Amino acid sequence: MKSSMKSPMKINILVTGGLYDSQSGYSALQFCKATILAGHNIEQVFFYQAAVSQGSKLAEPLADEFNANESWVQLTKNNNVKLVVCISAAERRGIISEAQRIELAKESSNLHAAFTVAGLGALHEASLNSDRTVTFK
Repeated sequence: MKSSMKSPMKINILVTGGLYDSQSGYSALQFCKATILAGHNIEQVFFYQAAVSQGSKLAEPLADEFNANESWVQLTKNNNVKLVVCISAAERRGIISEAQRIELAKESSNLHAAFTVAGLGALHEASLNSDRTVTFK
């Protein structure tokens, strides 16, 4: 007898819209929550182009605005979701991790510790390991 239960899907998420330029981060976050609630797995969330700003620990939204950074951090704390920012896009936009701060001899870093940096190869690999890649622009 066949089971009616489908195995969980692995979903890779790509976010490209800037922190305050689009709804992409908010929409991607809501999609991730719904996907997890439905019993599926998020392979990773990859932030590319202007979306790397979502990882900045220095962004300070107004009290009534969506706090992207804190929301992503809570998602990864509660669900162990891997948050990855594109290293090239991040460096171009002044978003650097603590390790990059040391390597580049900068005064400070501003990438929240819940986020990691990687190249486009990480996006490609996650896409190969996933059933679907969903893009939020």
